[in-house]
Amino acid sequence: MQLSPLQSRLVASLTATFCVVALYLLLSSPKGALAAELPRDSSSWMDLTIPDTDRTELQTSSYEPIFSFFTRSILGRAQDVTPLENNRPLGLNVGPGSQPVCYLVKKGSLGASRDPRKIYISANTCLQPTIKAGKKAMSPGQLTLFVSNNTDAGCPQITSTGNGVEAKGFTSKVFTEGAVTFSINSTNDVYVAIYAPKLSDDFEGTYNFEIAASNTTYFHRYEASGGAELLWMDSDSTSALLVTRNLTDDVSNLRRVMSEDPPYQLYVSGKDTTSLDGMRRSACGFQKNALIGANNQGNAKNNAMVKTAMTLRGPGGLPKQQFYVVGLNATSAYSGVLVKPANVTVNSKRQVGGSDVPTNPGSIVFQATSFQTNAAPNCKVVTDLEFCDEIQYAVPGNDGKYNNTELAKAYDNYAKSMYDNFLKVMMQVQCETDRTSRYSLARTCDDCKNAYKRWLCTVSIPRCEDFQGESRFSVIRNVGQPFPNGTMLPVDIQTNLALVPSQNASRNAFIDTDIQPGPYREIMPCEDICYQVVQSCPSKIGFKCPQEGMYAFNVSYGKRDNDNSTVSCNYPGEARTPVNGAAAFIPNLMFLAGVLSSGLLLLG
Repeated sequence: MQLSPLQSRLVASLTATFCVVALYLLLSSPKGALAAELPRDSSSWMDLTIPDTDRTELQTSSYEPIFSFFTRSILGRAQDVTPLENNRPLGLNVGPGSQPVCYLVKKGSLGASRDPRKIYISANTCLQPTIKAGKKAMSPGQLTLFVSNNTDAGCPQITSTGNGVEAKGFTSKVFTEGAVTFSINSTNDVYVAIYAPKLSDDFEGTYNFEIAASNTTYFHRYEASGGAELLWMDSDSTSALLVTRNLTDDVSNLRRVMSEDPPYQLYVSGKDTTSLDGMRRSACGFQKNALIGANNQGNAKNNAMVKTAMTLRGPGGLPKQQFYVVGLNATSAYSGVLVKPANVTVNSKRQVGGSDVPTNPGSIVFQATSFQTNAAPNCKVVTDLEFCDEIQYAVPGNDGKYNNTELAKAYDNYAKSMYDNFLKVMMQVQCETDRTSRYSLARTCDDCKNAYKRWLCTVSIPRCEDFQGESRFSVIRNVGQPFPNGTMLPVDIQTNLALVPSQNASRNAFIDTDIQPGPYREIMPCEDICYQVVQSCPSKIGFKCPQEGMYAFNVSYGKRDNDNSTVSCNYPGEARTPVNGAAAFIPNLMFLAGVLSSGLLLLG
């Protein structure tokens, strides 16, 4: 049947209306959705935030859906994993209790080495959360390192246990004082992760760490054996002198070592300082948290308090690095830590066509060296003397007349003038003659001059200790003179001490008349310094040493302590830090005893 024009328009209109209604219902009805929208205040909303590992801070935990029909390896690989290159340290923040930060050492990516299967992994804590104001002081927990060579490991899933945290398929190792090392033999990819422990609300802030992989040795190292690398030479009431061991024992390397930049950094902290707790084996921990430091860039905290330089002073005349720390508190205990800084920048990018990683690029933290200041205002540390170039200790001083530099120069000039008199005597000795005509077949005039110079400098510039100290190795001097501030010893104490003649004045009149330090204690020179002159010089100059047991010996020279645990007598270069092998400086005293005659103390 054929529709009329009016009927055709009606059918078309109804059809269009039905289509519009159907489309409206399809678009507006929520029943067609396959998943419900999460409200923004839901805790699950934050789980959907994906961390951006290129940023310096980890804002939120990463999302990991729990689907029973997906395997663990698929989920683990979905999390961001950053590759570690050979000796290229990476740094990042990680929040307490957040998802671990994951890394991958790909098979063969570290380059050739003696053992291609050996991988050395190390990390340091640089910053850690701090306790909130008003809360009980405590240290936050240590970070944990996770390592696995399982090809399906991916990022670890952390599980809390009664003994800490663990992850299936991973070996874990908790940091110790902000440092961790782990080596693994593997021919597969190695997965590595850093996890920060959950903390209470008493803490604020985040952790920051460095991590590195190497095919030769640990990039971050802590030297726990071998004795102190940093030696405490001496200190006074406000300053301390610290020196490294010899930087080389090979004389042929002397010029090269002295021309290079000082190799070490020094970080100093008070005994009760807590800012470094939990990071005392971490190089970056010291660099970012120590209250007093010295580095080549001059940007360490309170860098102006530490003066450092290369020196040849001290035993052997070999290169050392010296640190002179000023502005300290009297009668206070301190700790000094030597750090060899890494020479590769954290998060640096490998330069295309650039040179490879330098030899031994990593950092080393050495054992802490303890030292303390004293209460004596009239004992002053001197160093860098021009003539008596081995003197590096506290000497009798007077702040009212000399600063430390002027004091050193005054002593040095006095010793030099006394030595000039000795050289006049030596002019009468036939030094430039044939070997058979010399005074000794074993020693030369140069040996004599060196031995006499060491003896002269040591007795002319005595080593000073606090008058109120109770060291059994020191003797009291100059009790009748006022202290630099004008005060005197109480009359009864002064009268009693003055009964011993050696306590009434200093060893040399120059000290009492020119320096005027007041009462002090002197650590007497070691007996072998005197014996070395007798052994090295011709008998015709008339130099003799007092023998042990004589009164002159007891008030003029000291003996080395057998256990070398303290400075029992003064020898140039003798550190207060115990050093193994110090006995190597002691000459054959039994032999010398045979050549000594009656004692006559020669003080120059």
